[in-house]
Amino acid sequence: MKTSAIRDVPVRSAGGSELGRVSEVLFHPSEPVAVGLSVQPPRVAGVVARAERYLPREACKIAEDAVVVEAERLPSRAASERAVGLAWDDTVQWRGMPVAAASGETIGSVADVEVDWATGSVIGVEVSTGIVGDVAVGRLSATAAQVVGFSEGAVRLCCEYAELAPSGGAAKAAAAGAAVLKDVGSAAAKRAYDAGMSAAKAVGRSMRSGAGNKVLRALKKAASELTREDG
Repeated sequence: MKTSAIRDVPVRSAGGSELGRVSEVLFHPSEPVAVGLSVQPPRVAGVVARAERYLPREACKIAEDAVVVEAERLPSRAASERAVGLAWDDTVQWRGMPVAAASGETIGSVADVEVDWATGSVIGVEVSTGIVGDVAVGRLSATAAQVVGFSEGAVRLCCEYAELAPSGGAAKAAAAGAAVLKDVGSAAAKRAYDAGMSAAKAVGRSMRSGAGNKVLRALKKAASELTREDG
């Protein structure tokens, strides 16, 4: 389960009553484990907002279109804190938090987290390096083995930026454009390739962490293959 998929979904009782909506997934203050949810109850008379509630992970199940609570009402904060063994104020919302490499360098921020809901264990973290980086090379993926946990205001990794796999971004699109250009020589494919190269140059100028080099290498490889095919 990705945390982005659960935010804002309804929370329902076993009997089908709506108890609120998920506002955030909450994590252990140091370990890479989801411990519960922050739930916004419905407004009183549709007008007056109520305080958010703390729902332990083990007290709910993820259904196709909702989070289902076994009881008929949300537990009190005190009951949840006893069940989890952690105060709500000590839990951490990972979304948007800085991501730090093993060297301590901040390489981006948390865009999404994949969690095994049965155990709470983090399966992977999607890292955003900003608009330019996301467009050029795509978001970066950290595996469970690379995620240490949370400390000193950041999600910590045991690896460096260069060890994270990018999703593709403009480099992937440009390589696809080059492949189309090789096959049909279309003006549209040429524009796609040129746009990808422009994005690569932009990210290369704006980032020190190596994203620009990665995308430029991918584009250079695509260009080299295109040239070889053309004889």
